[in-house]
Amino acid sequence: MTPIEILVAWFLLSLTGALAPGPLSAAVVQNAAKRGKLFGILPMVGHAIVELGIVAAIVFSVQTLVLPNYSIALIMGLGGVVVIAFGALALKDYRHTASELDIEAQAEEVRATVVSATVQGALVSILSPYFLLWWFAIGLSTVTVLIVDLQMGVGTVVVAAILVYLTHISTDLIYGAFLSLGTDKARKRANVRGINWLNVGVGVFQVLLGIWFIVGAFQVPLN
Repeated sequence: MTPIEILVAWFLLSLTGALAPGPLSAAVVQNAAKRGKLFGILPMVGHAIVELGIVAAIVFSVQTLVLPNYSIALIMGLGGVVVIAFGALALKDYRHTASELDIEAQAEEVRATVVSATVQGALVSILSPYFLLWWFAIGLSTVTVLIVDLQMGVGTVVVAAILVYLTHISTDLIYGAFLSLGTDKARKRANVRGINWLNVGVGVFQVLLGIWFIVGAFQVPLN
């Protein structure tokens, strides 16, 4: 296969992870519903930072890493708690209120929101069973093979790794952009009698998803 064919195949495979509903999608909707479409994409930026670390680790031959069952259970449990916490925050902001902050306060709020939304994307990625399952079942071995194959066509491991990484995160960013734009349009219709029903729906979804993660953690065999 040519480098282009390899990257197209990897793009299509990456879509199986990007399009899976989960806490990251909920984070995008939550931030877009609260602050608008530009803020909705920030959790995907945090997610991309985490995946940059994963691809870098693969380049340094950490593809053989295997998590023991107790680690998986712990991550699922912690992930459930984190997702529930973000769901509670979404429910807390159920009221739609116009901002009355002065310009300086608004700028400070924007900076804080940029950081918190990006960190949220990173946290729900690291602690998401979906994310871990996809990378351990598909990502690690596939990326290792792709980097080796691409190296023959592009000359260096670093260039191959960069191409693999950019192709992969493009699926997340494209999906996140569509999701954020759709949410931004929907939030204008979802505000009824001062209540942001989009935030309520996302909050309930995250709380239920977090509970499911915690229940799943107790069902993981520890031996």
